[in-house]
Amino acid sequence: MKKVLELKGVTMQFGGVTALNDVNLHVNEGEILALIGPNGAGKTTVFNVVTGVYKVTKGDIVFNGDVSLVGKKRWQITEAGIARTFQNVRLFGEMTALENVITAGDVRSKSGFVGSLFGLPRSRREEKANKEKAMELLKFMGIDHVAHKLGRNLPYGDQRRLEIARALGTQPQLLLLDEPAAGFNPSEKVALAETIKKIRDAGYTILLIEHDMSLIMGISDRVVVLDFGSKIADDSPQVVQNDPRVIEAYLGVPADAS
Repeated sequence: MKKVLELKGVTMQFGGVTALNDVNLHVNEGEILALIGPNGAGKTTVFNVVTGVYKVTKGDIVFNGDVSLVGKKRWQITEAGIARTFQNVRLFGEMTALENVITAGDVRSKSGFVGSLFGLPRSRREEKANKEKAMELLKFMGIDHVAHKLGRNLPYGDQRRLEIARALGTQPQLLLLDEPAAGFNPSEKVALAETIKKIRDAGYTILLIEHDMSLIMGISDRVVVLDFGSKIADDSPQVVQNDPRVIEAYLGVPADAS
């Protein structure tokens, strides 16, 4: 099975604090891999080293089997085929939903600034294609009815869906979702779970951080657990939820304690 992403002995230190300690993990093509753990376990740090926010202290991060991401700029990593969302929604509030997604498509633009400035034929064709693709993604996420509303005026749930649509607009191979269900009510979480599975079925590979364990257990193919920056489990959801080390990490007591 092809490994789309692989962390090899990754350590991330901030001064005297070790946020990640010799972490080895991989994401297989076409799977939904959940990354879980208590607060402060290092989950978001994994996202930040993968996407170039932080440069690892030690180790390597390999994309598609042969591309090292260490030292690459964020735009280079996006261009390579990795997109992410954030715990806190980050949209262009003064742009419409459609414009937010169109902007993401600029990553793949080939006409450049001059072509756009002078409205050259190739540039006009690309703009039309980007707009059509953006509308398709809004429809895919079930929010095409808000296409012409400003991002800041959208309900919270639609903002979350728009952020995913914008990430998909960069045409990624690997999608990183950072707590996408945060702030959702139970029915919204059910709908989100179906959406995430639909995204995977459309050909994307997904690495997911999420605290809602019922959602994790319902959609994940595999679960990796971090605790204090170290990997303590990597298995199917059913095995992980019964792992004594995982139970201890979450509850703070040994699994066999009375």
